[in-house]
Amino acid sequence: MLKRIICDKFVQEEIIFHNGLNTIIGDEIASNSIGKSTMLMIIDFAFGGEDYIKKNHDVIDNLGQHMFKFSFVFDDGEMFFSRSTKEYKFVSLCNERFEVQDTIMLGEFTKRLQEKYSTELEGLSFRSMIGRYFRVYGKENLNERKPIQYFEKETAKKSITALLKTFNKYKVLREFEEQIQKLTDEKKLLDDAVKNELLPKINKTLFKKNRKRIEALEGELSKLKENIISVSVDIEALVSKEILAFRRKKSRLITQANICESRLNRTLTNIANKNISIKNELGQLITYFPNFNIEQIKKVDAFHTSITKILKEELKLTEKEIKAQIVELRNEIEDLDKEINGKLTIKNAPQFAVDKVIDLATQIKQLTDENGYFTKKQGIDESIKTAAENLSTLKESILDGVCGQINIEMNALNKLIYTDNRHAPTLNIHGDKYTFNTYGDTGTGTAFANLITFDLVMLDLTCLPAIAHDLPLLKNIENPAC
Repeated sequence: MLKRIICDKFVQEEIIFHNGLNTIIGDEIASNSIGKSTMLMIIDFAFGGEDYIKKNHDVIDNLGQHMFKFSFVFDDGEMFFSRSTKEYKFVSLCNERFEVQDTIMLGEFTKRLQEKYSTELEGLSFRSMIGRYFRVYGKENLNERKPIQYFEKETAKKSITALLKTFNKYKVLREFEEQIQKLTDEKKLLDDAVKNELLPKINKTLFKKNRKRIEALEGELSKLKENIISVSVDIEALVSKEILAFRRKKSRLITQANICESRLNRTLTNIANKNISIKNELGQLITYFPNFNIEQIKKVDAFHTSITKILKEELKLTEKEIKAQIVELRNEIEDLDKEINGKLTIKNAPQFAVDKVIDLATQIKQLTDENGYFTKKQGIDESIKTAAENLSTLKESILDGVCGQINIEMNALNKLIYTDNRHAPTLNIHGDKYTFNTYGDTGTGTAFANLITFDLVMLDLTCLPAIAHDLPLLKNIENPAC
């Protein structure tokens, strides 16, 4: 528990806390702005909060930077710390005289408190747990209708998840969520592969069309197998992955060779083009234009002739390179044919029949792969749907149990507070939404009393180490209830 807070800015420099309820009261005339809410913010600051700095700017402006010394008492003894408003992201570890021994980050400090208070819960930080139940003016958790909300913009779904974590019921749900996330990531990988054209895009209609095509091709392959040779045929050898790979490579090489042949034909055509003589044209030109500069035209023509000669030399070099490339490709194709023939167990089979078998097998494999991607995606979608339904069912069951515990305890506490048998507040959670109210009573005082009742029950049912309530929650409550 928090034992003491010391600050030279206090009127009473050291404040000692006790087990159980501690109250901060004002003077006899209930003066405002005397520091009650500020003191609660300081207590929250000792528990690792930052709202004292971020929401109380006027305090620093009026008092300047200052230091708090504080201690906690646990089963294994008292621990001493100090934390300044200037370096509030750090906490100093001290000895009993508050002499600094070491300095750690704020996150490490709250982890130590979490360990000491035995509040290490699945997926829930110390601040997320205790901070939402320190209800102080200036914080955003004073909404009497939303008792589990930490800040104004926190969604109901996140608030409900935090409640489950506080009751240590989240671990089993997390396993389902991780399974769904893993499946979702796998689905995204498939979608991205299709988007980037690494996998074929296929829908249900195309899937059915592929399946019919596969059946037809398999029938054709079966007939070809019966006719290809009368003796025993090892058809699997024809369609082995290795031979299919050779076949695909051969197809690519043939395409490249055809391209080279086309380039070679264009090059030979360019080489065969003869130079055009302009001598006759020049003679006719002088007839009509006697003063025309014939020598200049001859120089230009000579230049063109030299350029053409250079280009033809380049074209002849290109011709040699293309022919060499064609020879190389044809040699590779011939080598592949030898590889394929060497792998085949069928002897004396017509080459056309062998090629036909490989073509059919290739088509079947491609269509089967396409349908396989579709089937895999359908399987992932179905698994995600099933996991989500199971998660929803399990979550609903757990939430019903949690709400049941809370409502039973609030009803029991309500009977202790009121003697007129009035209705107790109830918490109801449905999916990602929840309600918190008292049936038949919408009064402001009742609403704030319900919020305090809820926090007291949370303090009793969970490992929550402390709660804090500011005056705005208390001032509307009738005196007998207080």
